[in-house]
Amino acid sequence: MPKFVDHDQRRADIGWAVARLIAAEGIQAVSVRAVAAESGYQPSTLRHYFPLADEMTAHALVLISRRQQQRLSAKSWPEDPRLAIREAWCEALPLDDDRRLEAHVWLASSITARSDSARQALGSINEGLDRLCANTIEVYTGRVDDASARTALRAFTDGLALNGIVDPERFTPSVVESSLDLYLDRLQRPDQ
Repeated sequence: MPKFVDHDQRRADIGWAVARLIAAEGIQAVSVRAVAAESGYQPSTLRHYFPLADEMTAHALVLISRRQQQRLSAKSWPEDPRLAIREAWCEALPLDDDRRLEAHVWLASSITARSDSARQALGSINEGLDRLCANTIEVYTGRVDDASARTALRAFTDGLALNGIVDPERFTPSVVESSLDLYLDRLQRPDQ
């Protein structure tokens, strides 16, 4: 009787192994040998699914993006658009182990992505963050076409994510959230 192989599960196992390695040891630790050890698959199996190491990283990006989308879709959103925006930012920032892992992969991949598939996956994540910035500025200020405010917000939130990863003792989840709240409060329209 032929052995049934769940190819999607294998790809997911490998992608999550890549994500765990990035979070634990940095993106430089991602090699066929290290991912094989972390995933429990033979190196030849990894090469079958991902001929290039960058493709393994790209798949990890796709997996974290899917997980974020599933988390966002399952969420009950508040009716107040400001509270909904704040909650969306809290889902994007490294406030727990899952989101910290996601931020590690996104940040490391942002610096090192070489393949088209990795750049495409990053582009999709970054487009979502840019939309969130645009929505935030519109909801909090009433301005629709304020590119400089969107850019400043993106730089601020990317900085929060970076510091939440590289200095988690100082940028604890409560510090990240309170910093976000302070920024959002400063965006408020003066008449509100």
